[in-house]
Amino acid sequence: MAALHLATLLEAPGVRVVGLAAPEIDRSLAKIMATREIEEMATEALLAPGALDAVVIATPTDRHSELASLAVLAGAAVFCEKPVTRTLAEAEHLAALAARFRAKVAVGHVLRYFPEYEAARRQVATGRIGTVGICRLLRANTSPVARRPWYGERARSGGVLLDLAIHDLDWCRWALGPIRRVFARASGPEEQRVVAVLARHTSGAISYLDASWRAGHFDSRLEVCGTEGIYCAEHSGDAGFCLVPVHAEAASYLPSEADGSAGVDDPYRRELTEALAWFAGGPAPRAVLEDGIEALRLALAAEESIAFGQPVELEDPR
Repeated sequence: MAALHLATLLEAPGVRVVGLAAPEIDRSLAKIMATREIEEMATEALLAPGALDAVVIATPTDRHSELASLAVLAGAAVFCEKPVTRTLAEAEHLAALAARFRAKVAVGHVLRYFPEYEAARRQVATGRIGTVGICRLLRANTSPVARRPWYGERARSGGVLLDLAIHDLDWCRWALGPIRRVFARASGPEEQRVVAVLARHTSGAISYLDASWRAGHFDSRLEVCGTEGIYCAEHSGDAGFCLVPVHAEAASYLPSEADGSAGVDDPYRRELTEALAWFAGGPAPRAVLEDGIEALRLALAAEESIAFGQPVELEDPR
């Protein structure tokens, strides 16, 4: 993710990369740094007060809170990869700090920028598929633990719920509204965990999420069932979607461009570009600090449900 965001920053108009701090430089980062003469700096120097206008944080999850807080104290705007922090206490501390210093903090919930998921939310918002009753989502991938062992340490990564399922939890809240109850189950060892989450929205809609680090390849699916139709999408790309109206004999296939979704640009580039525009005085991006905190709250509620075998009520669904 650091290499991906760095490549976007180097092409963004009006942006100058001051430096990069990392405990270790992988091959992809090293190649970019060598060709663009980017200086490697100590974290303390990079996040010194007044040293920069904004910082992008793409570290293991357990470092997010510390680095984002230092950036806010240094007077910088922040783009932080999801999850925003490892714990809710850290997130609330960051929120208080950001409010005190009036800092702008964007969070990398990139699923909001994938064309199929944009289009699905639009079908819900416009009422095209009627009142939503059920939403089903799948997100599965091979385990990242072999390449990056820290993913297998729940205290550092939060595991499959905070790293993978949080994408769909955030999207469900964004598209279908606040969630008031979460019930979850899990199986398998940490490095190949499978989780299932049932979320009940304040609207009455129910979302079913499956997430796994046990798949042989990446896979994602989305199905939103309403009183007037069903929206279906498979895999992440810009191939479009399938809309099945209630009174039609066959499904209609509509490419994302026909729906008005901006599927021509990389979602990761779009989310960071929107954040940069916000930092420069433009409108807020789709996912700001409050959204990151609520997504984290939902993922942690699912973890609590797994631990105690009971549904978890959200006291103040937002």
